[in-house]
Amino acid sequence: MPERPIPSADSPSPREKWREADSHRREPAHDPRRTVETDPSLSASQRERFLNTRNGVFYPTGHAVLVLSPQDARALGEALHDAGFAPDSTLLLDARQTADLMRASEQQAGTLSQIVGAEIKNLQVVRQLADNGASMLIVRVHDDEDERRLVQLAGRWPVHKAMRYHTLAIQELPLGVEDIPGDSPYGVDEVLRDKPSDAQMKPRR
Repeated sequence: MPERPIPSADSPSPREKWREADSHRREPAHDPRRTVETDPSLSASQRERFLNTRNGVFYPTGHAVLVLSPQDARALGEALHDAGFAPDSTLLLDARQTADLMRASEQQAGTLSQIVGAEIKNLQVVRQLADNGASMLIVRVHDDEDERRLVQLAGRWPVHKAMRYHTLAIQELPLGVEDIPGDSPYGVDEVLRDKPSDAQMKPRR
């Protein structure tokens, strides 16, 4: 009969292994918003209002997300306020904030989000754009009339990517041409949507 191996003095005991596993189970769930929670430029109400998540993924339901150069994003935000959008209906994140938020959200994505994949692919594109210096403007959109006004105004600037987050779907807005800086997360024959309102898409690399 083979002899049982004698545990090394450095090997954790079964009880220690159980305690270590239990400590991980008791750790609070990571919030992807924590990457910007310590930024003094953002208030607690802004974080709560604009940086919502779903299944661990950045998913600001009821908002539009537009990715532009920093100067264009600031100018568009000012134009929206001049056109009647409330001052507290927009939030501008710089390139570093945007990239950090996208990366944290990708890392903390829940199983369902990984299976569905659409949210993750959008985040990967936004993260690449942010790595190239783009900012992200988040705009509260109450209804289709707000969307129409937003699209009309934003059409004056070169928008890299624009989406409206509905409760159960992400709608590509007809703004700009999506040019992915790095490797495309989309398949060869994959398109975001087949609706007429989709943004024009450049050929995937």
